[in-house]
Amino acid sequence: MRNICVSLFCCTSLWAGDTVFVSGAIQHDGLLDWTPVMYHSNSYLDLGVNWQRGVTDDGLPVTGGRKETSFRELRAKTRLELTQWPLPGYEADFNGYGMSHLSIAASFTWGEITIGDVYGQFGSGLILNLYEDRALGIDGALRGAKIEATPYKGIHLTAIGGKQRRYWNCYKDNAFGWNHARDAAIGADAELHIEEWIPQMQARDISWTVGGSWVSKYEAQDTIIASVPVTGDGLRVTGDGMYMYNLPRWIGATDVRTGLQVKGFDLLAEFAYKFNDPGTENHFSYKNGMAGLVSLGYSRKGLSVLAQMKYSENMSFRSERLRTGLAGRLNHMPAFAQQHTYALAALYPYATQYTKQEWAMQAEVRYTWPRKTKMGGRYGTTMRWAASHIRVPAENGQNEAYTDVNMELNKRLSKTWWLNAMLMYQAYNQQTITGHGGMIRSGIAVIDARTQVNTNISMRGEIQYLYSPDHEGQWLFALYELTLYRHWTLSGQWMYNIGYAPDATNKHYYTAGLTFTYGAHRANIGYTKTREGYNCSGGICRYVPQMEGVCASYSFTF
Repeated sequence: MRNICVSLFCCTSLWAGDTVFVSGAIQHDGLLDWTPVMYHSNSYLDLGVNWQRGVTDDGLPVTGGRKETSFRELRAKTRLELTQWPLPGYEADFNGYGMSHLSIAASFTWGEITIGDVYGQFGSGLILNLYEDRALGIDGALRGAKIEATPYKGIHLTAIGGKQRRYWNCYKDNAFGWNHARDAAIGADAELHIEEWIPQMQARDISWTVGGSWVSKYEAQDTIIASVPVTGDGLRVTGDGMYMYNLPRWIGATDVRTGLQVKGFDLLAEFAYKFNDPGTENHFSYKNGMAGLVSLGYSRKGLSVLAQMKYSENMSFRSERLRTGLAGRLNHMPAFAQQHTYALAALYPYATQYTKQEWAMQAEVRYTWPRKTKMGGRYGTTMRWAASHIRVPAENGQNEAYTDVNMELNKRLSKTWWLNAMLMYQAYNQQTITGHGGMIRSGIAVIDARTQVNTNISMRGEIQYLYSPDHEGQWLFALYELTLYRHWTLSGQWMYNIGYAPDATNKHYYTAGLTFTYGAHRANIGYTKTREGYNCSGGICRYVPQMEGVCASYSFTF
């Protein structure tokens, strides 16, 4: 340790203007469950060391008497995880502990090189989107390398490759994840910013982007017996007369896109194509996959409009053909359904259908009436109208998978009072989305009020009501939060299934807790009894069973 300190001192002394600092984060989420008595927890420790070279006012590295180079920064990162007894609802092989991530990155004036665990996204993520979402248990990092370069203005190149993390799979091959003989993924992306070459476009505030990507995954041959008694392009006959799938080792996917921004208008069009990729999730179909999306937006002061449409079919792209669930997915298909934060509005969330044919459309209009107008009043008024509609062909002919139509009002009533109200209609095809049940149609109303009593006291309350004659029927939800001196928050919420429906439970669910925040510290402790359901983000959902017990969490960033 002494030698390390001496080395850092020498670096900072000899190379004036450079800085070396340590950063990181701590996160712990726990639940003391009553049935049976057991403490579940997810714990993470992120650590990083950064060495930044000093730069001049124009952004160029200072020489400080050294030989001029393009080097700017060196970063080393690691992550320790303890998920041996995880929170309920995570997949079985999520359990584990150890050093899950390790990487070192060097930044230069022309780009960046990273070796170790890397993330990345090409375009909208239709063929590659490697990211982390701890609430869902998703971590799609590749253990390998990534290079990002800008060889000339307006040209951005990215190359990435490695073995994808599927929970603790990196320890199972006795090579700490560096053994790519079983499976691997590689990809490259190029993006051209045309406006950087044409001054007239810059002068008129016009930007035009054109991009293309290629991703290919490798997986060793699996011995999988086929139940089909005839041969075909995807079958081969073994010596003992058995039929086996003839599985491709290399599977590629490509993506092209273009984006145009002209003052307040924003247009994006993207198309992706994936070659035959038989696996468990698509029932070993050899059909190629494809996806396309179009997004058009417009914004100016007080007004924003967004319209989007997506088509996809057989676009499940995994690093392991036999895997289902959340881990091992290379791409991400945006849901094109609004992500609600209110509890009853999010009671039946939509999950993207990766293997089926899916049409998705959504639109949103947001308008703010200025202050001191008839509709705006003294402080102004904002209204938002939004709609989503998704169709997935089904055997029973019921093609509607999900519909959401809602309107939301946001208004400041006085110097100390704010009001948010929402009305919503929702149709949720439970059979299509979860594999059981029928169509659930519901209407939802929400009132959300907040007041700032003084500089030290604020309060917020919610009342929500869901009416449906289907499934579990009607629901009531209430929430109250009291914040004291900006650091302490007392909260309580209650959710009740009124019933009068086929699967009504007439059960109460409640949560009460105390939260303390100070700077980068946040700690919470409380008691909770929650309904079983799904935790969703961006069309990806994790099943969460009913839970009851004492919950505690702590997070700190430094």
